[in-house]
Amino acid sequence: MTVFPSLRSRLLRGVVVAAALVAGPAALAPGVAETPHASISVQAERSSGGRTSAQSYGWGRMLWDFAWEFGESIGSAPYRGADIGAGRWVERSNGTGRVAKYGGGVEFHSALVRNGTAEPDFGDTRLLLQDQPARRGRWEVSARSFRHETSGRDYTFLVELVPADPAGYDCGAHNVTVARFSPGDDRLTVGVNAGAAAWSRTFGGYRQDGTPHTFAVEVRDRRITWFSDGRSIASLAARAAVPRVPLTVRMSLVGDGTAEMRKAVVKVDWVRGYDLKRGRTAPKGAALSRGTYGDAC
Repeated sequence: MTVFPSLRSRLLRGVVVAAALVAGPAALAPGVAETPHASISVQAERSSGGRTSAQSYGWGRMLWDFAWEFGESIGSAPYRGADIGAGRWVERSNGTGRVAKYGGGVEFHSALVRNGTAEPDFGDTRLLLQDQPARRGRWEVSARSFRHETSGRDYTFLVELVPADPAGYDCGAHNVTVARFSPGDDRLTVGVNAGAAAWSRTFGGYRQDGTPHTFAVEVRDRRITWFSDGRSIASLAARAAVPRVPLTVRMSLVGDGTAEMRKAVVKVDWVRGYDLKRGRTAPKGAALSRGTYGDAC
């Protein structure tokens, strides 16, 4: 026997849905948003980049969350979090690449993405987060990459923390590499620069070509820890490596000057920031190798 819901229950449900649609993003995603709940389905985790480090280590309330789920533009403020009064992304490109908005995220396009096109792909395309600086904290991003050609060289995708004040950029000598990878490759590199010194570590097994991953970093006074897919993978306790200035997020699709590259797309589903007030201490990850940094501006 089929049991139909009562008229009262159907009316109440309709009122709730209508109220949510009228209220819009501010009510659906209020400024007290917490870390995604641990009971999130496996399918939802996979589609958004796997389990997050915020879930694994209980980072608590987000300071801000850029997820572009309610029609926000690239230049819009974060749509939820405890600190959503400021913050916007600024795009820069010196080649054919562009950043495009898509449903629930942003896409870095190396150029026009269309089968059979002969248009060139070269140069760098960047998104820089402005007006959300922090000296210490946690940052996490969900991303996946796609390679659309077999000839040419692979682009590199970089997620970094860079000095928030452009005057302190110093040719990248104080950047923290949250993640560096290439579409079609399976290697992930993390690291940090500190003047003439640099530390880095490269891992295998990070399949690209559409496989989603989460990448995160935690910067404390005496330790930097890197995460991927919800677990600690590397850490560094060198005091000299810990940045001394406020930082911000920069994401870049990097080519090789005017050289022709393999057509690529990187989809960023969301970018989130957290403070250090909550959460469990992450276990130490793999050690980083020390080298030198000598790139010029």
